[in-house]
Amino acid sequence: MSYIFYNNGDSRDLELIIENVPIIPATNIEYEIIEIDGGENLTRIKGFSDIPLSFDFWYEADDDEYFMKKAMIDNWLLNTKSKELFYSADESKTYKVKQIKISETKTSSRIIRRFTATFICNGLKYMTSGLKAQIITTSGIVLNNFGTYESKPIVKIYGSHDIILNINDTSFTIENVVDYVTIDSEIKECYKDNINFGRNMTGDYPVFSIGKNTISWSGNVNKLEITPRWRCY
Repeated sequence: MSYIFYNNGDSRDLELIIENVPIIPATNIEYEIIEIDGGENLTRIKGFSDIPLSFDFWYEADDDEYFMKKAMIDNWLLNTKSKELFYSADESKTYKVKQIKISETKTSSRIIRRFTATFICNGLKYMTSGLKAQIITTSGIVLNNFGTYESKPIVKIYGSHDIILNINDTSFTIENVVDYVTIDSEIKECYKDNINFGRNMTGDYPVFSIGKNTISWSGNVNKLEITPRWRCY
C-alpha cells in the first residue's frame, strides 16, 4: 500500500488510503526573452513553473468519530513544520511544498469518507539521497552531483577563525568563526544558530554543478557537514 510522508507524519498513521496513483506533472521551464537592439533576441531560463500533486484519500469514520478524525487530518496537513513531501511509490524523489489545498470531505456509504489533498510544489524535485547530511573531514574530496540541475546546498562548517572554502573554481570566505557556522545557499543566509553571520561572509553562496565538484579549504576546519540537495526535473 502506497503512502505519503509529510510534515513529519505518515498518512498510514491516520489510516488514510490512497485510492489511485496520482498524475505526476512534468516540470516546465519558464523562459525570459531579452530583446537586443539590432541583434537576435536572447532566451534565458527564468525559473520553473510550480507543479500540483493531488492525492485522493479515503478513510473510515462513523458519525461519532468523524469530526475528531477530520480535525487530526487537517492539523497534520495544514500545521506545517516541514515542507518536504515524500511519496512511497516514487521514493527516489522528494517534493518541496509551497501550498496545500484540501477539498471538502464527501461521504459514500455510512462510514467511508473521501477527500483530495493537492500539494503545490516547486517545479524542480529533490533527489531523496541528497537530503541526507554528508560528513567531510578531508580537503580535496569530490562530490558527484548525479542530478539533472545544479544544487544549492546547506554547508555547516566546524572550525574557528577565518576560513576559505573552495568549490571547483569558486570560493567564499567567512571571518571570525567560533565553533561552527551554517551557510544555506537556497535562502542565501549565513548564520550560527539564530545569529545572522552574513556580514562575516564574502563571496558567492556555494553551488554544486552537475557532475564532479571538488571541495577544499584553507584555515582551521575540523569537518564539513553538507546536505547537497541534489535536484532533478
